[in-house]
Amino acid sequence: MNQSKLKKLDNLKFYSKFFLIGIFTSFIFPPFFLIPVGFIVFPLLFFIITKSSYKILSYKKNFISGFIYGLGFFTIYLFWIKEPFLVNSNTSNYFVFSYLLIIYCALYFGFIFILLKYFNKNILKLIMFPGLVIFFEFICSNFIYGFPWFSFSLVHSNNIIGTTLVYYLGTYGLSYITILVFIFPAIFFMNNYLYKKLFFYIYISIMIMILGLISLKLNKKNEINYEKMTISLVQLDYPINQYTDITTSQKKLNEIIAIIKENNTDIMVFGENDFPFLMDQSNIELLQTNIKLNQNLIIGSTRKEFDNYYNSLFLMSKKNIKKFDKKILVPFGEFLPFRSLLSFMENISGDIDFQKGSSERILNFSNNYNFIPVICYEIMFFWKLLNKQNNQANFIVNLTNDSWFGNFSGPYQHFYFTKLRAAEFNKPILRVSNNGVSGVINNNGDITDYIKLNEKKIKITEIDISSNNINYLGFHKIFLILLLTSLILGFIFNKKNERI
Repeated sequence: MNQSKLKKLDNLKFYSKFFLIGIFTSFIFPPFFLIPVGFIVFPLLFFIITKSSYKILSYKKNFISGFIYGLGFFTIYLFWIKEPFLVNSNTSNYFVFSYLLIIYCALYFGFIFILLKYFNKNILKLIMFPGLVIFFEFICSNFIYGFPWFSFSLVHSNNIIGTTLVYYLGTYGLSYITILVFIFPAIFFMNNYLYKKLFFYIYISIMIMILGLISLKLNKKNEINYEKMTISLVQLDYPINQYTDITTSQKKLNEIIAIIKENNTDIMVFGENDFPFLMDQSNIELLQTNIKLNQNLIIGSTRKEFDNYYNSLFLMSKKNIKKFDKKILVPFGEFLPFRSLLSFMENISGDIDFQKGSSERILNFSNNYNFIPVICYEIMFFWKLLNKQNNQANFIVNLTNDSWFGNFSGPYQHFYFTKLRAAEFNKPILRVSNNGVSGVINNNGDITDYIKLNEKKIKITEIDISSNNINYLGFHKIFLILLLTSLILGFIFNKKNERI
């Protein structure tokens, strides 16, 4: 075998390690939640990038190794991203375009590895690695349209550690602590005994802090008084292409009317765009006719105003109607950028772009309760949902249709992000998806009731309403600012260190 082939084989073996570590990293996320794997992959990654043989590599090879790690990670983590293309036979041949998002996200880890090379001392690499990941989480969430799906906060969304830390520290704070704790065993790869001892005590302090915050949160939980409302979560589980058939649409309408007639709960909640026709005045009157006195209906539908279409949430009682139009639209799903060039995507996005809503994100019941309406993907943009006008709202209603995400990881990831929002905002969430997972999540981030994925069911349950809506959103922003400031200081310190 000649030298050229040997070199290519060596490169393949070298980069394959990063790809495999990336794959295993994805298993700490839902639906797997193999959290102990995190204590293996992150120290292993740190061990590889701090070896002397790796540190002498060029910036180009550092970037490629980070990019390959990202490819392994996002290939599994975003495995569901191809599913919208497979819904329609006209777009199924274009599913490879979905992997552009995987490549895009993997680039961020390429940049992380380039920046890590800038730090010569291993102790600085250890300190800066979690912060750099969170920095690029922030960039990915805000750049162009934003893609907040890349977040290590999701790892602990199913346990009390996650629901406690996200309440006190926010999404980015939870992500930071998650990576920082996972990388803990890496201190045993450090040769300097003083640094090793210092970091050991730092980690012990972090664990004590986590236990203290959990205790504090549990005490608060026991002190709060709640009022109850009865709720019906209606998961109809119709196929994603249901509206192409008028017979299916009429059947669904008849089913919705029958459910309303038979229901006696305080609030009935259907999913995003569950109403199978445009919501016009005649359809509003049809629904209101069947709603009982002192009862409320929440349902998603498309509405048309002049020549504009909106993805809307409707709150109806016997005599009143209020609406909220979705404000954060999904690119390539609800509007199509570069439509003339990407016309083949119209089978997914439709041939007409939805318009952004402009109304305030709060709706009021007649009994002085109110809620924050959130439609589908909007739940990911946590920094855009609460403000001075709605921060004291009693709860959140999240209508979605996760049929687009397939049956593997996508629906579960979306659901667990919603679970984190409940704990982060200190507000219960009613979540209804056309095909699941639907459920009630209390203000502590605990699932009190749910309907399984792809199950057709009406779940009658209760929601606890509290007047204590205190959250720490202001501190979450301060923590992020401090984190970004520490990154800048780290670069300055490293630069000064090089000159000494």
